[in-house]
Amino acid sequence: EKAPSRQSLGFSEDDIILASFNQLYKIEPAVFGAWMQILKKVPKARLWLLNFSKAASKYLRQFAVEAGVAADRLVFHDKFPKETELLAKGHADLFLDTPLFNAHTTGGDVLWAGLPLVTLPGENFAQRVASGLVHAVELSKVMIARNLDDYILLVLALCRQETARKEIKKGLQARRETAPLFDTQTLTRHVEVTMKMMWEVYAAGLRPRHLLCSVL
Repeated sequence: EKAPSRQSLGFSEDDIILASFNQLYKIEPAVFGAWMQILKKVPKARLWLLNFSKAASKYLRQFAVEAGVAADRLVFHDKFPKETELLAKGHADLFLDTPLFNAHTTGGDVLWAGLPLVTLPGENFAQRVASGLVHAVELSKVMIARNLDDYILLVLALCRQETARKEIKKGLQARRETAPLFDTQTLTRHVEVTMKMMWEVYAAGLRPRHLLCSVL
């Protein structure tokens, strides 16, 4: 399938497209406020979200205006057909993760599409999935923030450094066939070995424990 153009998606060639395709319930006020701070400091940036409901899109635009951001800088799209979904999402420049509840399947999808993902890990599993994904594509040193202020500064730096941003994206696309995240055969071997280790612990009458499987 032919990829839709930036123009057909509502963006110009000069726009810096900051995308977050996570479900609405993952977007809490603190991170939305952070996004608004970023948009106010980067005039060419636009925020790309999925249109889960007309009412929700309306309210998010209202919140943006209240924060001092023009409503048209938020771009909403309905879900894309599977045949062109990753081709369309690949037009974004950065994916902005939601700290309260990370991108899970969506995170893997956008990384496969070659879209760098900025995340802020929390304490529980749902808040640490995206950082694991980023680590597994060998970008943990440049795409994982330490706190919300650091998250804002990281995104601002990437918005302002076009060459660095494009190099990260190019490197991610080049590693797509070799990065651990997408190495299904090795992952399968790890799961099989770990399950065997679990059985051996149980069969020996030992208490459950954390298990680590080294790279095979």
